[in-house]
Amino acid sequence: MVTEIEWFEEPTLRDPVAVLAFEGWNDAADAASRALYYLMERHDETSIAKLDLEPYVNYQVTRPLVSIDRTVREIHWPATGFFGLTLPEHVHDLVLVLGEEPHHHWRGFCADVISVLRRLGVGRAVALGAFVGQIPHTLPVPIFGSSDDPDFALRMGIHASTYEGPTGITGVMTNTMAVEGLEVVGLWAGLPHYLAGNPSPTGTRALLFALGDVIGWRFDVEALNIEVAGYEAQVRSAVADSGDLVDYVKRLEQDSESRAISQGDGRRLVEDIERFLRNP
Repeated sequence: MVTEIEWFEEPTLRDPVAVLAFEGWNDAADAASRALYYLMERHDETSIAKLDLEPYVNYQVTRPLVSIDRTVREIHWPATGFFGLTLPEHVHDLVLVLGEEPHHHWRGFCADVISVLRRLGVGRAVALGAFVGQIPHTLPVPIFGSSDDPDFALRMGIHASTYEGPTGITGVMTNTMAVEGLEVVGLWAGLPHYLAGNPSPTGTRALLFALGDVIGWRFDVEALNIEVAGYEAQVRSAVADSGDLVDYVKRLEQDSESRAISQGDGRRLVEDIERFLRNP
């Protein structure tokens, strides 16, 4: 099956840096993908190309969408989008890569994405991701990073990941890019597991700060700050109403590796706080 890449425009870009995020397993609480959506909403972005995901998705898992424009019925098929974004007075343009984690043929998918980036002159890339763990919401969002540059973690003052185990498309993509000779950085936000069922503007903001540090830019997060304030107020209220959650968060604050509550209790607490957040 031949992969189709549809080109809309091939702009001239200034020393472009790619920023990638994939919805799904790599994107806890939608923190990574929402960072790219936030940038596109607040900057003039250009649709450059899209990669048809026909060879890469299971349509029983990710289904196409239908829309009706007047009397015309249209099917929208899953795709990975490539968008150009210019930051005023910055030396780099950005190429945003946004889509869902594919279900099949990851090596072919990575090769297709890299082929588009090379055609656009991209030599450096930053991949964003988010995961959940025993992390209290009361502390700053930890950012874990990895890079083919051994001095990266030290320079950026971030936690270097020592994770070993199953990985998602973000981990595979960064590894493939490094093997192919691109300079690539992976940035991951660690989020509380008991808030995993809800979008995290706090995680999104932390990733934007980290991305800005890497590329030398300060993103305007004023609109996101308002969202964060409302979200964190809800979380504080939800936690305050549950003595079990208050105690649990205190234990996490005291020691990130403290004894976890039982799986059953943890599930109940997650359900309690998610129910609150779904009904503000």
